[in-house]
Amino acid sequence: MMIRAGRMAVVVSVALALAACSSDDGPGHAASAPPASVAPSPRTSGGGSTAPAGADRAEAERVVRRFTDALNAGDEDGARESLAEDARFDSVGRIYPSRDDIMNDFLIPEVLQANGGYRVVGERWNGGRYIVDYEFTTGGGGRERFYYDYLIRDGLIRDVVGRYS
Repeated sequence: MMIRAGRMAVVVSVALALAACSSDDGPGHAASAPPASVAPSPRTSGGGSTAPAGADRAEAERVVRRFTDALNAGDEDGARESLAEDARFDSVGRIYPSRDDIMNDFLIPEVLQANGGYRVVGERWNGGRYIVDYEFTTGGGGRERFYYDYLIRDGLIRDVVGRYS
């Protein structure tokens, strides 16, 4: 019973933290704009805005599918392996600047330990970034809709911008 209450507390605190974030998410990010207007992060300038070729798109889509499947399976190692060591994740203004930070401070406590599940409800490309719309459900039944705007390079997730839809 204490574990379930703890999970719910994590979900509630995440929702409150996300709702309280300011609209200034740093250079290149739109806080509440629709997904198509998300600009690449500063790390992607100088090549991040061109659309990848068909084979590169297919590879990026496979990487994201592998990442999503790993999270849905509770596979910490699989999720970790999808992220570059210096990956950056911006979750509604909360910045995680490395794979270890992403996993230890975000995905493990807020997704894996919450028995969260991602359901893909849409996907599209915006320049060189692959955007996936999700419905996220916690083990306790909470639901959220958001998108992740991914930058994939060399078979790894390099940058993610996550926003509520």
